[in-house]
Amino acid sequence: MKSNVFKAIKLICVFIFALLIFNCNKKSDPITITIHSIDSKTKLPRLNTFDTIEVRKEGFGFIKKTFKKVAEYTTDSTGSVKIKFDGTEGYNFLLRGPNVYGSAEFSEAFTKEKLKDGQEVNIEVISLDDR
Repeated sequence: MKSNVFKAIKLICVFIFALLIFNCNKKSDPITITIHSIDSKTKLPRLNTFDTIEVRKEGFGFIKKTFKKVAEYTTDSTGSVKIKFDGTEGYNFLLRGPNVYGSAEFSEAFTKEKLKDGQEVNIEVISLDDR
């Protein structure tokens, strides 16, 4: 009787251990997105401004989500930048420039949208002088 109980406990422990190992190995292929800096008044790309885009990754938080800085990029002369990262995580994009600000969020805390490979994200830039 005792040997059957121990066998059942061993089997359950092995099953739980196997589930933990297989769930930890979830890796996805990296995706590439393009972020465009758009002027909110004219709705045209911001050319030759070389804005800074800060990428923040969604972290663990029970009541309040945390976003840790992952990378920082500078837009090219066309007002865009290509970024490659893991598409299963949530991200927050902050755009800063001389006297301007803009942001876009892609995480479950803000939207149910997931980023897709080849997606283009437009960030509307608001001038701090016009506030």
